[in-house]
Amino acid sequence: MTMAAMSAISSVESLIAEYPEDLPVLIVDDDGDLRTAIVRSLRKFKIKVVESESLGEARDRFDSGERFSFVFLDRCLPDGDGVDFMREILDMCPGLAVCIITANGTGTNARKAIEAGAFDYLPKPCYPSEIRGVIEKKYPRLSDSFSSGELAGPIIDGSLGEDESGVALIARSPAMIRLTKDILQIAKMTRCVLVTGASGSGKEVIARKIHEMSSRADRRFVGINCGAIPEQLIESMLFGHVKGAFTGAVLDHRGVFEEANGGTVFLDEVTETKEAFQVKLLRVLQEQRITRVGSNQEIVLNVRVIASSNRNVVEAVASGAFREDLYFRLKGSEVFVPALKDRREDIEPLAHYFAKLTVRETKKEVAFSLGAMTALQQYNWPGNVRELQSVVDAAVQRCNGIVLISDLPRELRLNQGDLSANEIPTIGTSAPIRSLEVVSNEYILEVLNWCGGNKTQASGILRINRVTLTRLSKKQGWDKKYADVWKAND
Repeated sequence: MTMAAMSAISSVESLIAEYPEDLPVLIVDDDGDLRTAIVRSLRKFKIKVVESESLGEARDRFDSGERFSFVFLDRCLPDGDGVDFMREILDMCPGLAVCIITANGTGTNARKAIEAGAFDYLPKPCYPSEIRGVIEKKYPRLSDSFSSGELAGPIIDGSLGEDESGVALIARSPAMIRLTKDILQIAKMTRCVLVTGASGSGKEVIARKIHEMSSRADRRFVGINCGAIPEQLIESMLFGHVKGAFTGAVLDHRGVFEEANGGTVFLDEVTETKEAFQVKLLRVLQEQRITRVGSNQEIVLNVRVIASSNRNVVEAVASGAFREDLYFRLKGSEVFVPALKDRREDIEPLAHYFAKLTVRETKKEVAFSLGAMTALQQYNWPGNVRELQSVVDAAVQRCNGIVLISDLPRELRLNQGDLSANEIPTIGTSAPIRSLEVVSNEYILEVLNWCGGNKTQASGILRINRVTLTRLSKKQGWDKKYADVWKAND
């Protein structure tokens, strides 16, 4: 084994705990059926489980010197309070993971239990996957998404990389490499730039990178979302106003263009502006001078404008929503940012970069399991890079050293065919046992609803033939019953 491989293994061991095979899981609950359900949920792990039906019996186990890898503990037992007993356990065995399970919990109870040291807190009825999930969180090697122990990329410790001295532009895909080459040239130019692409695709990052690589880099970059400013305020926000120009104007105000003089103004979602403003913006771009609202004095400026839109600007021009002359003025250079689903090679390095940003805040090293990274790479990302950053940030903060599939949002788990994300809750419920056909049909309907009635997408998740799914939906009357909800989603 190479030194690098040995170092990697050592680093992984520092992140996660190996499951102690000689220690059993302890279940403390007075409901025998519930204890049996938990045992069945853990059966796939092939770990030993012992049961106690009272706090007194569990206390005797600890007093006699028995040791455990994990404890599932009912909060309300006939002979005492589970949370109080948990405090006893943690005094005797610091670091032992205890999950409180309760049918009479509240948000306040959950918070108090976790503050008191509970590893997790599950309300009844709960899902078998939740029971397995808390064990996997403590011991990630038990998870299917990390059973091989392989990582997707390095352990992330938050340290700076060689290419992180400025705006980070992740470019591994051919499309983004070409875009990087284009903006190297555009940055040296002096004219306006129009950046287009879907919402969340990274248009502002492109604009900041152009500014950073330009001769204006030592001056200000000021960005503003035109679509978020009320029509009556946008002129004042961008061009400024003088005292008394309108009600509430008690002082002179420098607008965005003056603040960025010598630098760059980024007009995000410029196609959301009204024609009256577009006329004034065109004049400013042509003459490089502004007039504050309420003033007749012109102010000469030296500003480069980078504008962006998530709309098809040509269509906006054709419909009359955006002035053609302003469009031609803005597109001195034009950059199109592809959607994340069209540049999947960038997903892994982007995930690592966003994880690094979170690690710098949490001070907790993490790594991605191969299963979790596969889920990230196969998802279609309707929210693009912005959605990826949100998902990675939440997963890194939620995980216990290794990001698993179970740390990802529901839609990504479904995309991996993780049917456990929609299990019927069986632990801690008195619901009658139902036939496999009934449970199966309920789940199929739930997936169809999640897909908005799109049978092609649903059949892919369910891994059944689309024709079979269509016949079942017709037989069950779902097409008619949910017609208004599903509409034309297939």
